[in-house]
Amino acid sequence: MINKSYFRIIEKYLFLGETRYRVQITGTNIVFNIRADSDEEAIDKAVKLAEKIGLNNENIEALRDKYKEVGK
Repeated sequence: MINKSYFRIIEKYLFLGETRYRVQITGTNIVFNIRADSDEEAIDKAVKLAEKIGLNNENIEALRDKYKEVGK
């Protein structure tokens, strides 16, 4: 399972009466748009979605390192 500390909520908003969240993988430009009823549920759903697309802790660390290099 991916470490939940890699994820942070960057926005919470209402859309068509539903609460939605923008959840970012910190240190990257990857952002998930999630429908959830609570902050914790939004993070959990973002973790599951990240795993579904093939991300894991090692891939995320590699992406973060790559973004650090590009930023220099």
